[in-house]
Amino acid sequence: MSLGNTNVASAGDAAAKESQVRRTETPVRLIRAGNEDITIGENSLLEGSFETQGSIFVDGAAVNADLRAAQLSIGATGRVEGQASVLRAEIAGVFDGTLECTGEVILRSSSRIAGEVKCAKLVTHRGAVIDAQVRVIMESDEGEEKSPQGTAIALAARESAIRPWTRRRFRRAVPVMSGAALSLGLVGIGALFF
Repeated sequence: MSLGNTNVASAGDAAAKESQVRRTETPVRLIRAGNEDITIGENSLLEGSFETQGSIFVDGAAVNADLRAAQLSIGATGRVEGQASVLRAEIAGVFDGTLECTGEVILRSSSRIAGEVKCAKLVTHRGAVIDAQVRVIMESDEGEEKSPQGTAIALAARESAIRPWTRRRFRRAVPVMSGAALSLGLVGIGALFF
């Protein structure tokens, strides 16, 4: 009996040691592979260069910043001063500096931007404050820059080339065509009597 109790006691000690070893080997925080996002918290103030293949979320402040990422998201309490080069940007806070975006820039109603913005697409919500030089670059122009008005004119020209008969043109043409038909009809009737 004492032999059996000894085995049980030693087995219990081994399980306790193994459990203790497992606890020390387990990391405190598991980080997913490929998680390359950078978050600047609401009460944080950071300065310097940050580069990632993921996203940068700013709810605090980044001053004298040089940001490079796939996506930049500035929350309503966020502020970025410096320059940023991203694929896509969504701004609800403050951006002051130079923003280069190869995709779209979305300016939420609470956003305030100043400086220079260069992007392929610009979406502006009512209430956004823009005190910046904005250049919208069309992708098909191979680097040729256009102003927003130039972009609208170019898109309208393309659209009219694709669809030459819009409703407006048709409505303008109907009275002319009906007038011509009426005139020809009157000429035909006049020819019968004379």
